Amino acid sequence: MKKSHSLIALGAGVMIALSCGVLLANWRMAEAAGGEVRFARPDYAVARPAGSAAIDLQKYGVLGDVKRLAGLSKNLEACRDALAAAGVDFTIAPAEHDGACGYDEAVVVDASLSDWKAPDAMPMTCDLAAKMHLWERHVVIPAAEKYLGSPVKEIKAFGSFQCRRVAGHDRLSEHAFAKAADIAGFVLEDGREISVLKDFRNKGAKGDFLREVHDRACGLFDVTLGPDYNADHANHFHLDVGGQYSCR
Repeated sequence: MKKSHSLIALGAGVMIALSCGVLLANWRMAEAAGGEVRFARPDYAVARPAGSAAIDLQKYGVLGDVKRLAGLSKNLEACRDALAAAGVDFTIAPAEHDGACGYDEAVVVDASLSDWKAPDAMPMTCDLAAKMHLWERHVVIPAAEKYLGSPVKEIKAFGSFQCRRVAGHDRLSEHAFAKAADIAGFVLEDGREISVLKDFRNKGAKGDFLREVHDRACGLFDVTLGPDYNADHANHFHLDVGGQYSCR
């Protein structure tokens, strides 16, 4: 028994020593660079900090956890904790108001599993950012590997916040409150580009990929609209967390 305990203690000591060695190496590299001491985000799942939100965006099962996902819109601190724990780098966007349009809180994602690219910065409510990350992590990237054999490097978007009305209606779009994002396509690690406009009706792997990520977005976002909805959405997926439900 004593021998067994000694082996366990030795193993624990080795793990601690290895961890300390990694931390010390990171510290020395940062110090040598003359900059702020930072620790690189690992490629594997990030440990959730103490006191963080009860929801773990790294877990696939969260996709079906409607109650806790809905709670992210009501608990800003928990939402930000969940993003940070999932390894998402983001900055807090200052409040912005333009007449009836605007928001009091929003985040801009600086780095996620892939790059989120748009012509301008994309401030969005935290709950939209959390659902975007879930969609990226558990739907988009696996579907790209399944159908196209390559991970996603970049998610191309038209934007998020914009003070405008729904086309053909008097009411404001969810874009006017930073609760919607328009996704135009994807760039794979191997350099191939997938376009909603060009490839959604493709009979091959590109079309299969786009149709799957659209259809599965319907179970995550409040509203998911694509080329089958109308001509205004022929070139993008509209994803929002405005509270109404539609999947078209």
